[in-house]
Amino acid sequence: MKYKKISLRTNDTPDNVSGDDAAAVVFNIVRRGIDSGKIAISDEYGMPSIGEIKGKWQSNEAVVLAGLLKTCLAHYEKQIEQSKRLYHGMLNDEEIEEYLDNPPYIDALGERFQLLSSRFDESDLQEIISVDFDVMDGDDLLMEDIWMRVSWLSFHEEDASLRFRFSFGMENFEDVSNDPERQLAAAELSQCVFSESALITENQSLINLLKHALSLDTFNFVERIIYFNAPNGGAQFHHDAEKGHLGVVYAQVTGKTFWFALSRQELIDEIQEYLANEHNTQELSELLNNKSDYDAFLESVSNRKKLGDMLNDPSNETMSCLLNESKLFFSQLVDNEHGYFLEAGDIILLPQESIDNCAWHSVFCIGEEAGQALSFAIKPST
Repeated sequence: MKYKKISLRTNDTPDNVSGDDAAAVVFNIVRRGIDSGKIAISDEYGMPSIGEIKGKWQSNEAVVLAGLLKTCLAHYEKQIEQSKRLYHGMLNDEEIEEYLDNPPYIDALGERFQLLSSRFDESDLQEIISVDFDVMDGDDLLMEDIWMRVSWLSFHEEDASLRFRFSFGMENFEDVSNDPERQLAAAELSQCVFSESALITENQSLINLLKHALSLDTFNFVERIIYFNAPNGGAQFHHDAEKGHLGVVYAQVTGKTFWFALSRQELIDEIQEYLANEHNTQELSELLNNKSDYDAFLESVSNRKKLGDMLNDPSNETMSCLLNESKLFFSQLVDNEHGYFLEAGDIILLPQESIDNCAWHSVFCIGEEAGQALSFAIKPST
């Protein structure tokens, strides 16, 4: 089981390179219409030890467990193919009830989950459809307002990336950590719809590894998201810190993705390094349309607290532009070894204990087809 080294490949690099680069596989990285350049994947390294995983986790750094699920994928081939059909059905504007009211979904939902209705929030431009469920015990209602939400991952017209999120209550208003029973019910619902979730939830090797590396006796996988990262798609820089959660397990089920992942403090270091170079600031100035915002941004470069506050502000267009549109910042992160490459069967662990102690990350789809992935939060059992 291996993970790979990532390096930049410029347009003027000759095709007949020698040495370690000779066997490299080259990918062009494009997301939401922004071409960030080429990367070369080469040079294999061994899996990290438990001690290395623990050290990286405590430093809020990502950890790749390459190939950990590879031998398991064949056992879920039919389920993965069924999920692919569901994904394409959503792209083709098919009714989701037509899927959920028929096998294999109706059998998996059984009498436990009662489909109430589907709805659409016109104020959420990324939402495609939400489906509400009650949790039943025979004729008795146990819990209500458990939902699956299908959304676009971006507003870009040529990005067909989707996510299927499972949770409950009023999103962004209700503290889901205060209701562990409904959290677990939403997780159970996700397993009914995407039964290949067992790649994570029933993988004893992974569970034992997490127990040892994170010093946990028991934990649950909650707040689950199933991603389909499509060509020209992927998630921009963000964190997933949420109250009561320790981090995220992300498993690549099909397809390939390229990642940046680094601790919040490392990301602030990288931003300061970028802004210390006049060539870089010239690039940023050309990318932005607002000179006053640009000037105010440069004035904050030496103040780590201000930079941190800007990171936490999703409406800060200058910060977003630097993180997600700058080719020079992209190159810098690759050169400073913050890049990761995932293919089917690989896992990446992302510490997410708090806003201050978490791994920021950015995802790019690689290849010609959408790839499926599982993203589950780790929450200690109460």
